[in-house]
Amino acid sequence: MSICVFSLLAVLLALTSCNGAKKSDATKKDSAKSQAEIKFDRTFNDYALFISGISGKPGSVLGNTDSTPAFTEHKNAFGKRWDEMDQNRLSLMRKWAGEEIHTRVNKNLNTFYPFSGPDFLHVYQIFPHSKKYMFLANEPVGDVPDLKAMNDKDRAEYLKSIAASLGDIFKRSYFITGRMMRQMPRVKGVIPVFMVFMARNNCEIINIEKIQLNKDAKTAVRAGSAQGGLLEGVRITFRPAGNKADIRTLEYFCCDVSDDGLTKTPELLTYIGAFGKSNTFVKAASYLMHYGTFSKIREKTKEISAGILEGDTGIPLRYLEGFKHVLFGKYVKPIEDFSGVYQADFDKLYKDKAAEVRPLPFSLCYLWKNKDQNYMLFTK
Repeated sequence: MSICVFSLLAVLLALTSCNGAKKSDATKKDSAKSQAEIKFDRTFNDYALFISGISGKPGSVLGNTDSTPAFTEHKNAFGKRWDEMDQNRLSLMRKWAGEEIHTRVNKNLNTFYPFSGPDFLHVYQIFPHSKKYMFLANEPVGDVPDLKAMNDKDRAEYLKSIAASLGDIFKRSYFITGRMMRQMPRVKGVIPVFMVFMARNNCEIINIEKIQLNKDAKTAVRAGSAQGGLLEGVRITFRPAGNKADIRTLEYFCCDVSDDGLTKTPELLTYIGAFGKSNTFVKAASYLMHYGTFSKIREKTKEISAGILEGDTGIPLRYLEGFKHVLFGKYVKPIEDFSGVYQADFDKLYKDKAAEVRPLPFSLCYLWKNKDQNYMLFTK
């Protein structure tokens, strides 16, 4: 998702507890919950609305904090930027997905998103029907900010941090790792970013649980940091607003998916394999799956994918034998930040007069300035 080579982070953030979220000092055994067992803790959704610049609902745990000048300023500025992005990018993506993607894949499959960062924003425009989402990236998980414990000044500063952390998404459509890593401690990891994207996409957050992936490839709810080199993650349970029966889950793991990283945490490959046939989305992935050092995640992605929607930063064409393809946009030489990733076979394919190259009506990757971009849909 970001412009850097993935490496296993040793970043451990100071985690604060969210008032109203039920936790224990010991790690709890994790288990699948039936719909009847899922309890709606409105704290998470009230917090998500606030940091997203959306006025709270009656009875909000934050009271009338949305009447402060700082919130009004955030609501107006953030809302204006969001509306512009929706008009110029997101609405175009939704229309395109309905016409070009959903007619070619099973739109109800789970969604797999390697090298994702917290980019629920864009994948949800294309695959909004999935019941389960799995995200993998190396940004720290963090925690829910304890907004209720903050005073007005602290909340005002937090809103500024949220707006700053999303600057690249508004402008470029992708996160830049270096800048994002500097901002993560202030916003408390990726969890608040997920909260913003869900609230702004009219999703209601039911629960947020910090999890870890154990050596037996099973998840467990954790109270603090994972121990013994276990991967840390978060599970967010949500639903489209107004549809109480449509329960969804998103799991994000902070991980190193290089071959070296997966050798140290083979349980992640097992867990990915158990996710089942999925639609995979790859965006702004720094061309990492072009390299031999990322062969394991590349092969596992191919294994579980019924469909792969990606730009040229994803899996190279030479590794996708046996997949059918549909081309969108325009293939041009990658930006100068990356060397050795030009694909002559893709270039030839796009220029083949017999090939059908369909329009790409939005900008969504590194060449955001001139919009010479591409996406390809590969299906088995």
